[in-house]
Amino acid sequence: MIELNRNHLNPGLAKIRYVAIFLLAIFVLSLAGCGSTKVYTADKTIVYNGNLYNMSNVQRIGSRADGYLPGDQVVNMRQLDKKGVEALFKEHNEFMVATIVEMDDKEMVYQRVRVDRYSNYSKMIKKFDNALKDINKFMADKKKTQLKLK
Repeated sequence: MIELNRNHLNPGLAKIRYVAIFLLAIFVLSLAGCGSTKVYTADKTIVYNGNLYNMSNVQRIGSRADGYLPGDQVVNMRQLDKKGVEALFKEHNEFMVATIVEMDDKEMVYQRVRVDRYSNYSKMIKKFDNALKDINKFMADKKKTQLKLK
């Protein structure tokens, strides 16, 4: 009995089939890298003053500036304009101001300084606002995993 072999019937067709299978394999392998999304799962941390703050699960970041006046009185400095702050300096020669980053239920005291005039207070607030901008940029960047605050 004669055994039929497809390759003997049309040798050109066999070569075309092998080339097509080869091209299909290259096409499938090239698609494996396309369309994949990168998932960054590394923990986000902030390093400040020798402390490490894990920011991976933080839902809300806020800020405040507290003025500590004599007699255990605490004033929200963010609600005061320049005239209000200067009035506090006229009433009290100097007082403590703390700038604080709120991270859900945790707090990071960014700076706690005795101030005696508006220019020192203003510099302190500008430095704090720049740090908050750095934190916001850091949290928005999916690739960065650590921020070192100054």
